[in-house]
Amino acid sequence: MIVSGGGSGLGLAAAIKFAKNDFNVVIIDIDKEKGEEAAKKIRSMGVDAIFCLCDISNKEQVQNAAEITKARFGRADVLINNAGLEVRGSILQCSEEDWERLYAINLKGIYYMTNSFTPLIIEQGKGAIINTGSILGYRTVGERAAYSSSKGAIDTLTRSMAFDLAPHNIRVNCVAPGAIDTPLLRGSINDSPDPAETERFLGSKSVFNRMGTSEEVANVMYFLASEEASFVTGATYFVDGGWSIL
Repeated sequence: MIVSGGGSGLGLAAAIKFAKNDFNVVIIDIDKEKGEEAAKKIRSMGVDAIFCLCDISNKEQVQNAAEITKARFGRADVLINNAGLEVRGSILQCSEEDWERLYAINLKGIYYMTNSFTPLIIEQGKGAIINTGSILGYRTVGERAAYSSSKGAIDTLTRSMAFDLAPHNIRVNCVAPGAIDTPLLRGSINDSPDPAETERFLGSKSVFNRMGTSEEVANVMYFLASEEASFVTGATYFVDGGWSIL
């Protein structure tokens, strides 16, 4: 399996989940140290793993990662488009540079990754792609105009991909996490004016009054990639502790 943003957070949790089920793993990440550590951890679990230093908004780097994957493993079965960027700011506050950088990663990155790796999946005759969206593509909080709109677009993109790739027996689905205690969210909490209140607020957005874990999201990713979900495609699964029903 290939996972972007696999050096930490949701991506690393997914890599570990798949490794536990005997998948070899390709870690795609922009952080060299974390990516190498993640690949080392996966190899210690008894499967093969490689790390590709790659900015998914860079077409040439993504294509190179696909070539490395083909040379090492000769195949691809599961692609998890997980890497993402969050920028805080309203429509009036977000700079043009931040807006373009966020969309280059959160949306164009999925295009580059899918365009480069899907031919390897097609060669296998079947496979699965999972995109990481967000509850903020469906529910609103302040100062997230670029981020929320990009995540909302992933829902539509997922359905289009599912329709287009169905003839190749490739299923495409999306997970929409809520407040998940990842390094990304933890950084956002710590950068807020009142971290304790922000954490309390995020916990209150779940009917369980807590944030979720990366492992809980990874479990759903694995299900969507497995034969247990063989008739599931074009769907978005909320892994949000009930935020979407509040």
